[in-house]
Amino acid sequence: MVSLIVGEHASQLRRNLGAASWVALEELTVRPSTDDGSARVVAASVRNIADSLGISKNAAHRAHRRLIAADLISPVQRRDDGGRFLAGTYRLTVDPDLLRSTHDPAPARPATNRTPRPRDAERRQHGDDSQQLTLLST
Repeated sequence: MVSLIVGEHASQLRRNLGAASWVALEELTVRPSTDDGSARVVAASVRNIADSLGISKNAAHRAHRRLIAADLISPVQRRDDGGRFLAGTYRLTVDPDLLRSTHDPAPARPATNRTPRPRDAERRQHGDDSQQLTLLST
């Protein structure tokens, strides 16, 4: 399990960035990364971030632009063996006193003897349809 630790001075940065940019920064912070000696490097495309946050690609792109303008991330241009650019690699330059992640072991869940809930289709089969029919006929 990954935990985010937000520093006490992060509230001003969060207000300046806006909600989408802050959440995109959190998403980049918790992703697996490598260390290039000066900063963490994260592989994540704008499309990946948009999918994981449930926002449009345009909103994710605007969030990335704000993070770049605030000098919190910078794009790293990498190429494959054929010379083509690889998408979505960023160097994170976030002060760890503002935002950092920790990788904690998942907490143990207590064993429960609960029966699983019936699926929607099963509930519809056994449900009382008479109320729905009366609503349709009036």
